Amino acid sequence: MSQEVIFFGHIVLDTIVKGDKRWQSLGGTVVYGALTSLRFEAKPVVVSKVGEDFPDEYLIFLSRNGIDLSFVRMVRGTKTTRFKLTYKNAERELTLQAKSEDITLFDVELVDLGGKVAIVGPVIAEVTLDALDSIRSRAALTALDLQGYLRSAKPREPVKLARSDSAIKALSKADVVHMDENEARVLTGLEPKEAAAWVASNGPKVALVTMGYSGAYIASGGETIFIPAFEPDQVLDTTGTGDIFLTVFTLEYSRGAPLKTAAAMAAAAASYRVERLGFDGLRDRWTVRNRAQKLLESLEYNSGTKTN
Repeated sequence: MSQEVIFFGHIVLDTIVKGDKRWQSLGGTVVYGALTSLRFEAKPVVVSKVGEDFPDEYLIFLSRNGIDLSFVRMVRGTKTTRFKLTYKNAERELTLQAKSEDITLFDVELVDLGGKVAIVGPVIAEVTLDALDSIRSRAALTALDLQGYLRSAKPREPVKLARSDSAIKALSKADVVHMDENEARVLTGLEPKEAAAWVASNGPKVALVTMGYSGAYIASGGETIFIPAFEPDQVLDTTGTGDIFLTVFTLEYSRGAPLKTAAAMAAAAASYRVERLGFDGLRDRWTVRNRAQKLLESLEYNSGTKTN
């Protein structure tokens, strides 16, 4: 039986604007994470809430791909969480358009987490802290993308990053915590390497700080390691790369992989993602492993020491 991984967070409807082009897409950590986990020999279950406006065809798409939607609830009289992503050159502006109902302690306690991996991916602080506490206390391993607790937004206004009490409290409620470099600076006031070390000393076992094309820092047990990004063949779409990095790292780490190996797998998976549009950039574990091995070999060559 394949490993079961439970995802908590809102399924999102993204409106993407690039120049004069505009289209709607599924988004959210739970969507990218669940679709990625399918390719990494895991069975994904999603715990989420959507509004009455959520298209049936998206539920059919997710279900037909093998994602368990038993704990996805449609809340009458509400809208699905929506963001508008406006790309201008290399910059992205994120605007909150609607927010669905929070995922509460009642919602998460319906789920059996015994011996399972939990990945919590709030996009706008929708997983309450007491719900996160419950998840951590029952799952074998809990990973958290901190972004949702650092986002401040009013409807129809750009999302801003802000240090919050919720974000600080959340650090002690997960085993693995992920942030991008901007989120790490906002939370800690430090540069990525030092920020990763600070986070790892304030709650989680492992801290991940990703920096896009500049690589990532992984801190754990007083050690901080650097993993360079694998240079992709082309860059067409970067949406969801952080979600993929967190999911792949967590799955590999939960299976006993050393930090460096798990991070190389995550970096390789993210590099494949950007080479194609949408979910077409997701690759299976064995394909990713080949690229990760090249990354590990380059690290070993450059360091002159054996790589774990």
